[in-house]
Amino acid sequence: MDNHQILLTLPDTIYQRLQQIATAASTSLEEVLLRTIKTGLPPSLSKVPQAFHADLLALNSLGDQELWRVITGELAYHKALNPEQRQADFVSLRRAYAFALLKWRGHPMPEPAEFFVE
Repeated sequence: MDNHQILLTLPDTIYQRLQQIATAASTSLEEVLLRTIKTGLPPSLSKVPQAFHADLLALNSLGDQELWRVITGELAYHKALNPEQRQADFVSLRRAYAFALLKWRGHPMPEPAEFFVE
């Protein structure tokens, strides 16, 4: 696995919080940053069939309101589902990915029971 070095300028308040966590955990600032980035990334598609990646990644270009419409089923998937997509329940996978993107964008997420009960 290759490593890449980047230069990142952080606001002082964020830097101080990260440094406090590193000190309290007796670990390096770099480890705290890596852990924060890993847990803050949108969901991985590593376990999703490659054939679905482009359609799911396209959801990243949607606005928040459009993602909510995907979740509620108001914004339907307009391509014909192939047999592999039907078998994998691609529509549900697409809705779950949209939900995860909204969570990653910082939206509060209702509990599953709250979401489906009117």
